Amino acid sequence: MNDRMTYALRQTFEELASDSPPPPGLARVALRGARRRRRAQFGAGIGLAVCAALAGGLALGGAGGGGQQFASRPGGSVIAAYSGIRDPKVEDASPAFLYSLLLDRETGEYQRVPYRSVVPSPDGDQVLVGVGDNGAAHPTRVGVMDRESQKVRWMDTDQQGGFPGNAGDGEWSPDGRRIAFRLAPKTGPITVVVVDAETLRADFLAVPDFRQGDIRIGWTPDSAGFAITTADTKNEGSPYEAGQVQFYDLDGKQRRVFDVPDKALYSAPAFSAEGQLALSGPPWDAADLSIALADPETGAVRSRFALDQPGLLLGWVGEDRLLVRTNDGRDNERIETVDLHGRVISSLTPPEGVFAQQVYVGSADGLPDSAADLTF
Repeated sequence: MNDRMTYALRQTFEELASDSPPPPGLARVALRGARRRRRAQFGAGIGLAVCAALAGGLALGGAGGGGQQFASRPGGSVIAAYSGIRDPKVEDASPAFLYSLLLDRETGEYQRVPYRSVVPSPDGDQVLVGVGDNGAAHPTRVGVMDRESQKVRWMDTDQQGGFPGNAGDGEWSPDGRRIAFRLAPKTGPITVVVVDAETLRADFLAVPDFRQGDIRIGWTPDSAGFAITTADTKNEGSPYEAGQVQFYDLDGKQRRVFDVPDKALYSAPAFSAEGQLALSGPPWDAADLSIALADPETGAVRSRFALDQPGLLLGWVGEDRLLVRTNDGRDNERIETVDLHGRVISSLTPPEGVFAQQVYVGSADGLPDSAADLTF
């Protein structure tokens, strides 16, 4: 077992120990869960998951890791942030000791920041940051940092439901006005929290009880709601299987729902700016990554393709390309744009020694010439 796998497995057990009781079949699916939910949730997301970006972002559902947002091109794209990086000099594998890298757009260089997670807003002016590991020694804190001043406005930790607790890294709405969290409290059901980015007021939505399964969140392109992919296990030791994609308003009222066409497609719903929908799976734990383009109203598959290696779908780049994160099983990781038939258009290798839980992409417009090798 390599260092990354060991780290992911250990981290999963530690988080579960401080959060909710272990799910069925933990020993068999722990590593898969770490890859899927600790996001990468790349975002992630939520992710995970999975599923924010710098200026010019387009809405996307979280991946593995969550949801994120991605920039349109013509000027090309760039990795705006590597979030959740293990420091090899620190023996403690707790998330409290993770750091992140943010791209300085003036210098074209990445700057290390002391946060376990960083999620840039769509316009790049703010960054959602997180610290801690949801434990007594290092309680979780999340806040919004002003990019220019570096000042952080921390969210109230005395809000209901143990928020922020184990709430993931959050997903910016495409208009940058709100942030959605998947909250898994120590007791009670998994739920959704939507925070106003200006006031930091948190609304706890009365969505259905998801305690028995897994959920992935992705904002809809209009910022007026979000979609959730649900997943569950049939019995102990079985892998998660996707169930439905459920659409909600910001008051928690369900808009519509459809069954996921393929039980392996348990990523968060990934939307382009014009509303195209992509679903993917399984992340990391199979020989290839399967991606389906589906009707956003009915879930009917319009087309599908598979990559020849494990990976995660990160989201859309424009309307005719997708962004994926792949690994050949020998720790050779790449971030690639592919067309809607799965053909690789461009490829980028992360900095040496950097294995981030989540990756966020933004526009390359305005970067200095020295950053040309970072763009794709």
